[in-house]
Parts: sequence; structure tokens; C-alpha cells
Amino acid sequence: AEFSDTWADDARWLIPGDGIIEGRASISATFEKIRPTYRQCVQEVLNGTISYVDGDNASARWQIRELQWRDDGTVSEFIGVYHDVMARDLDGVLRFTQRDFELIYSGPIDGSGKLRSPRSL
Repeated sequence: AEFSDTWADDARWLIPGDGIIEGRASISATFEKIRPTYRQCVQEVLNGTISYVDGDNASARWQIRELQWRDDGTVSEFIGVYHDVMARDLDGVLRFTQRDFELIYSGPIDGSGKLRSPRSL
């Protein structure tokens, strides 16, 4: 539910391979389908900028790197940029109305180190 709550009801998520996913329910379903394909997945936010258009709208740009460990033992990474648009809803919460992921690099990495599971919060 936490992931879902960051999106507006009519949001759009543009991701490579899945095209345009429209609506909070479809975005959440896609996320729930993708995440179990990884044994562990770590996303690093390298840097970002937020620009307020006015008090109820904003845009942002985030450079990210993601490391992905799969059950089959493969390890990969991708680097990209999220181009985001947010708007304040009737409840006063700023939510994503669009996230457009621009893939810059994708490929395998050496995963020969030991992967440990993080402790629960």
C-alpha cells in the first residue's frame, strides 16, 4: 500500500519493456508483478532536482542506479533518470501524476560477493 499511496489515481508510469501503465491500480499491480522476480533489489538515488511550478504542482528529475539479484544467481544493474511530475490532490498530498523512466545503461555485473538479507525494521 505504501508504494501505491505515492501515485495519483490517474497517474502514468512509463518504464522500458512495459510501455505506459495508466492508473494507480495498474501501476501497483505491475510493481507487485516485477518485485518478486528479484531476490534482492537496491535502488540508489544518485542526485536529483525538484522544481515547483506552483504550490500544488512540481516536477523532478532523479538519477538512479539499481542493483538486481535474481533467484537464478544473475546480478545486473541499470542506470537511468526518472522524469517526474507531481500534483497535490484534494487531500493535500503531493503524489506522482507521471513518472517517465529513461534507461541510460543496463547490463550484468560481477555478483561473486556474498549477498545478505537486511534485517527487518
